[in-house]
Amino acid sequence: MKPLFPFAFALLLGCNTAGPGFRGVEPVGAEIEGSRFLIRVRDDMAEVMRINPEFPARFGPIAARAQKAVYLETGCIPAWVSGDPAMMVMGLSCDGRAAPKQPGGSVLSCEIYDAFVTEGLGGTAAVECREG
Repeated sequence: MKPLFPFAFALLLGCNTAGPGFRGVEPVGAEIEGSRFLIRVRDDMAEVMRINPEFPARFGPIAARAQKAVYLETGCIPAWVSGDPAMMVMGLSCDGRAAPKQPGGSVLSCEIYDAFVTEGLGGTAAVECREG
């Protein structure tokens, strides 16, 4: 059991580690409408990590709360957001400047529309995904 402790501890340390481009930036905590976030800002980009459990974790409502948190923290307008309900990256329009371009590639957006959870046994969920 002792050999597993360092591995488990290392996994827990990685739970709020900054993503590429945001390492070394000290996070700022924020709470909006029950969602808690860690926000890191570098230049005209923000990385937002949701740090509380939410079910169902739907991207649209969580992204809207994350955008509010970033605006209140920076005063910059989030022009776009990409990612998932747990980790998002935003392009910021600050002081009248245009936001950086959103990274290319295909975007897949998924919503959970039906779920069943059994305590201790897991559960099932119906998910609808679309590109766009």
